[in-house]
Amino acid sequence: MPTGVKAKIYEFLVQNKNKEFTAEEIAKALGVEKAAVVKAQLTRLVREGKVEKTPEGRYRVK
Repeated sequence: MPTGVKAKIYEFLVQNKNKEFTAEEIAKALGVEKAAVVKAQLTRLVREGKVEKTPEGRYRVK
C-alpha cells in the first residue's frame, strides 16, 4: 500500500478544513484509482486521532 497516499489524504483534508468528504470524493480529488486504498488510509487516520468520521460516513480533519 502506498505510504504517500495517507499523507496526501491528510494534507487534502487540512487544506479543506471546513469541509467533509466521502472516501470516493477524496480518491477522485487525489487521482487515486481505488477508493478502497483511500478508505484503508482514512481508517488509520481516524485511529490516529487526526481525522474524524461523521455519522453520515464522511470524513473531515479534527
